[in-house]
Amino acid sequence: MPAPKTGKRKAAVQAGQPKKTAVSFPEAGDAGFEDLEDGEGGSEEGNMSNIYDDPMIDAPGSSGSEDEEEDGDLSQGDEDEDAGSLVDDEPNEFADDSTPQAGPSRTRSAGKSLYAPPTVEEMDRLRTAQETGNTFTLQLEALLSSTLLPSLPHPALKSLLSAVHDLILSLPSLPGVSPKAAVQRIGEIPFPGGTEWSPLKGEVQWTLGWEKPGEVIVGGSWGVCGGYKKGKGEMGGIDLAVVMPTSMFSAKDRMNYRYFHKRAHYLAVINKALTTAPKKGGPLSGVKARWGTASGDERRPVIILRAGKDQGLKHSVDITIHASLPSTVFPPSTLQPSKSLLRVDDESTPTPLYTMSILHDTLHKPHLLHLHRLSQLMPGRTVDSFLALWRIWAARRGIATERGGSGWFAGMVLGWVVEGGEIGGQGGDRTKTKRMRGLGKGLGYWGALRAAWEFLAHTDFEATPIYTTPDDGVIPKTEFTKAFKDVFVDPSGSVNVFGAWEKGDVEMLRHHARETLAMLEDIETDRFAEVFLRSESLPVQVFDECLRVDISLCPSSGTPTQRAEHPTEADFLASSIAPILRRGLSDRAKLVHVSAASDSSLTVGIIYDPSNATRLLDIGPSADKTAECESFRQLWGDRAELRRFKDGSISESVVWDVSRPEDAAFIPGRIVRWLLSRHLGVDYDAVVSLSSNPSWLSITQVPPSGRDAVCVQGSEKLGFRPIMTAYDELYRLLKSIDDDLPLAILHVTPADEILRYASTFVPHPIDADRWPTAPDCLKHLPKAEIVLQFESSPRWPDDLAAIQKVKLALIEKIARIIMQRLPRSRAGLALDANASEIEDQAALEIFLPQGVAFHVRIFNERERTLLERIIEDDAPVFGTSLPRPPRRLALPALDHHIHRFVHRPQHHSAMAPLHHRYPSFSSATRLLKRWFAAHMLSLQVRPEAIELLMARAYLDPGPLHVPASATAGFVRAVEHLATWDWKETAAFVPIFSATRDAASQSGRIRFPSDRRKDAQAAFELRRAKDKEIVHGPWAIVTEEDTQGLRWTGEVGKVVAGRVTSLAKATLGTITSMAANGEINVASLFKTPTKDYDSLIHLKSAVLPRAAQAIEPASDLWESKLRYRNLADPGVFGGEIRVAFDPAESLARDMQNAPRALKPFLGYNIKPVDSEAALVEINKEAVLAEVARLGKGLVERIERQR
Repeated sequence: MPAPKTGKRKAAVQAGQPKKTAVSFPEAGDAGFEDLEDGEGGSEEGNMSNIYDDPMIDAPGSSGSEDEEEDGDLSQGDEDEDAGSLVDDEPNEFADDSTPQAGPSRTRSAGKSLYAPPTVEEMDRLRTAQETGNTFTLQLEALLSSTLLPSLPHPALKSLLSAVHDLILSLPSLPGVSPKAAVQRIGEIPFPGGTEWSPLKGEVQWTLGWEKPGEVIVGGSWGVCGGYKKGKGEMGGIDLAVVMPTSMFSAKDRMNYRYFHKRAHYLAVINKALTTAPKKGGPLSGVKARWGTASGDERRPVIILRAGKDQGLKHSVDITIHASLPSTVFPPSTLQPSKSLLRVDDESTPTPLYTMSILHDTLHKPHLLHLHRLSQLMPGRTVDSFLALWRIWAARRGIATERGGSGWFAGMVLGWVVEGGEIGGQGGDRTKTKRMRGLGKGLGYWGALRAAWEFLAHTDFEATPIYTTPDDGVIPKTEFTKAFKDVFVDPSGSVNVFGAWEKGDVEMLRHHARETLAMLEDIETDRFAEVFLRSESLPVQVFDECLRVDISLCPSSGTPTQRAEHPTEADFLASSIAPILRRGLSDRAKLVHVSAASDSSLTVGIIYDPSNATRLLDIGPSADKTAECESFRQLWGDRAELRRFKDGSISESVVWDVSRPEDAAFIPGRIVRWLLSRHLGVDYDAVVSLSSNPSWLSITQVPPSGRDAVCVQGSEKLGFRPIMTAYDELYRLLKSIDDDLPLAILHVTPADEILRYASTFVPHPIDADRWPTAPDCLKHLPKAEIVLQFESSPRWPDDLAAIQKVKLALIEKIARIIMQRLPRSRAGLALDANASEIEDQAALEIFLPQGVAFHVRIFNERERTLLERIIEDDAPVFGTSLPRPPRRLALPALDHHIHRFVHRPQHHSAMAPLHHRYPSFSSATRLLKRWFAAHMLSLQVRPEAIELLMARAYLDPGPLHVPASATAGFVRAVEHLATWDWKETAAFVPIFSATRDAASQSGRIRFPSDRRKDAQAAFELRRAKDKEIVHGPWAIVTEEDTQGLRWTGEVGKVVAGRVTSLAKATLGTITSMAANGEINVASLFKTPTKDYDSLIHLKSAVLPRAAQAIEPASDLWESKLRYRNLADPGVFGGEIRVAFDPAESLARDMQNAPRALKPFLGYNIKPVDSEAALVEINKEAVLAEVARLGKGLVERIERQR
């Protein structure tokens, strides 16, 4: 009789998950590497059945062979992997088993179920799919299938490891000799500690010998979890731990680097054997050996073997050989953090980092067993998947392997998540702990990853120390709280995982975890690529301020013991200066990260608090607090001064003066320079800022000589304030003249980039008295546009042409009132070129005595109704009706009306608050507009579209924080342009939700889900109908524009592709320059011209905006300013022309006003003698027409092809 289904299911599950065992090497003298479990020799088949009794290792002959899986490249994005890998090859466990079976029939009891209950793993997959969406789950599985390698090692890799193992065990013993004799015997030995602790500088009483290791084990995660792909053609590293024999050491070897010198000699003997072995042939032939460090600890050198295809491997691999120490060599009580193991002149300073380095060498096997226990507890390959996803997540964010990006650290975090431990800080006392339970062994890999991020994001490791061991381990808990600030103790209770980390490293890891969780709060958006695929490691992108500090000439500081506590001088200086910078920056910075970039340089990264970063005054302690004032003066030196405030208080203070509002962005960088100079002796020139470099702001500024020649003196110190003050004055005036007008004014609405602080250049007010004698190349006066709406009235006519005439009359009336009430002001009429008689065509042009100009346009809502009636052809016709304007004129007139009077004011009202919400938004937007204009794209990409692109960087920062500096915002926007797949996706910008209560728990702005669905459906429909993307390549969607085409009408497919190419080139240049420690900002704004067929060179002397060039020729105006007393009206005379730009007018004429050669033919052609084509464009005639249009403006035309 067949067994019930449930019984078969249970047996199948048990068979599929046998007991896991850690993989280790045999003892010395065993038959070979093949027997990894019990040390007994045997046939290859027998060994395979014993060694790989693990669900992560496929049985011999299975389809999981490493030879059969395809190469993958995580760095290029794993989303392109074949989706077929997601198909489950196992039988469907939920399907009805209809296969007939032998045996007598039996009636199934009523209590028996036809289907087996789901397993824990299946329930977790269902729960993950529900939480993340099926698409996210499928993407995770696809990523893992392309990342995790089969657990069965490649035969060549197995042979290689066996050869290394045999070579180490075959080395002969060496008698003990002095360190100098040891160097002569085997060559170079990487003795740590520098010259100060070098055993070669004098005679020592101990010797260096070599004996066979007690054992060689596979450490790390490879022995438990198998391999994983690190990149294209490369797998993750394998760790081998060579356990040094106890007989080599004495109790005093823990002192003064003696242990580390013996350790280095032990590995040097192995390294010499490995470097000579490849020359003898065999599995080690072609293997390259080099020195490295364990987790960045210079005290613990390691040997790294590089093997690849030359050794028959499918993937290149680094095999790291560590020196391990039996835990019985040094009593644990002698390695406590409070002990002093570095003695100089009887100094007894505790050396917690030094002792922890020794303890790390004793933990290879305990940590391996810890990871193995987790793999036993959790279902399937949960641990493998968790470690793989953690590594990918960390690598994408530039988290160093030794600072949280390794599988070892991930295993520590996973242990807390699953099993819990003890947490300190109870009642405000760090030493008081309580037991915290873990989430349990049934957790899936995605749930465990989310829990790990939650753990890091919400745990203050200084206030609440974490112990993953429930009881006192090797070291008492109080020892950790006394020696370290941030505490996260490993499961053995021996070391603090964060012990060697600078506090900024801990905060950086926590920061990334918080931002990832904040991003994932928006469940309506697919964030998979931003979590696991998109690289966000560029320093000027991650930090608001990034500085490179040259410490090569920095004088030594600290005691010898303090310096020796850190592996290198750079590490010591980094750990010394970081607390000083945090104290000096105070609440200006949310995070300060200082790291050693090399032996001669430091990298300082700062994430600002935008509300405090640009503060001009730092107020210290009150004058009556003597001790605090002394500490304050010791920190700031000559910068500190006593100041009396309006409330009568007297306090120590530091004041930072700025010459213009934009210069406030330099204050944090100035603080860092001052503190480095005072406390580290670093020259100002040795500190290079990548983010607050003055050239970033000067790129959007006119040279001082050009500005001072025509603008009001000192106006640069006021920024946008003069024009905003003038607007307020004009607003009050317009709202007060109702009695003088036939209709009352309802609304005065700003609708210009200048009035939302977003113009590329600050509109400095001009000096009207000096304007007539200024050179033509400086005579540019920008204008700000305002929309005026009168009350509804039957006095407005029903004829469109008549409405325009009424507007002219109102403009004339307002002009008279303004000139009467504002002495020295000028007002006139400005007409649009080529406007029809039925569309808005006139503006009131106002020049105020402050030196600024405005255009005021009149909005009448009835115009839209009349235009829509003409287009829809439903207007009533009477005998007295006037002739109806043609529909061909009404269509563009309606578009023009909606754009000018509806969309632009609406856009302004949404964008203007962002300047106040994000202080750096204005400067970042101006940089991005400058970038588009410098690359000659300002006519194709509207300013509003550029503003939306920048708003996206602030409202949807993805895996990073909201940028708080202009440079970070600019680089983020360029990165989005470089990676935006505009053919497949639209850009969603929730600018209207930013002013509403639509923020998530983390404060991030969410795009309304219903609007997002509508916009996505509209985008997909448009792409389905227009597969060639002839219309609307860019779709920038807002809540009020679900089509996403409101501001991108001029962006064609060629322009969109050009922007992408330029953005990629710009981002690549920034990346390469940042790696070299300095950024040439001007080079980012120089556009390549080799792709153009022709170049039209204009005369700079007659261009009013010549001073706004990337590299302006100051001789154009400086030579004329020397003889300003000589009357020279120039080409344009002394009259003030508002918004006069002949270069832009010429470009728009060339773009918008083609001359038809013949009816229905809008371009000039000529016949050709060719079979491929009959005609071609007549380039000579076209360029001649351009030269004629630009006579007096065009200097020359250069044909490139």
